[in-house]
Amino acid sequence: MKKTVFRFYILLVCSVFAEAVHAQKPAKLKQGEKAPPAQVASAPAVSPSQAVVVPTYKYEAKGRRDPFRSLDVVTTVQATSAPTVRPPGLKGQLVSEINLAGIVKSKNHYMAMATGYRGKTYFIHPNDELYDGKVIDIKSDAVIFSQTFTDSQGRKLSQQVVKKLYPTRGEGNDAK
Repeated sequence: MKKTVFRFYILLVCSVFAEAVHAQKPAKLKQGEKAPPAQVASAPAVSPSQAVVVPTYKYEAKGRRDPFRSLDVVTTVQATSAPTVRPPGLKGQLVSEINLAGIVKSKNHYMAMATGYRGKTYFIHPNDELYDGKVIDIKSDAVIFSQTFTDSQGRKLSQQVVKKLYPTRGEGNDAK
């Protein structure tokens, strides 16, 4: 216990000494710069329990893009377009939330069985409406959706999304 207290005391004395030496060193000036006015030495000493003030950083674009904005506009738009209160049934599902479970052939046409938001199961037919799109066609191994979204500049865009029943390696279920 005595060793711990002694080490803490030595650490405290060294940090106060280092701050005092650092405060006395004059900063190197570039050629043509004036020295800042001398500060009064009556400022209170900083104790180790006080937080260190870090200068804030402000990004200046100067014609460049903001590095903190996502480049993946589709994912960003889909995340912001998710409804807080969803309409019941298939009309409350986003295209990105639909996962194919199977495709069934009934007489002359195909229908798909899919799971959506919160694991609910739906039967999908051609021309069915979703929250952000529409079913264009159902084939023996895939469903083709038309997804409508608004980009970051406010324009309405439409894209085709093909969800395959058995996606190939690297293709995922959102292949376009």
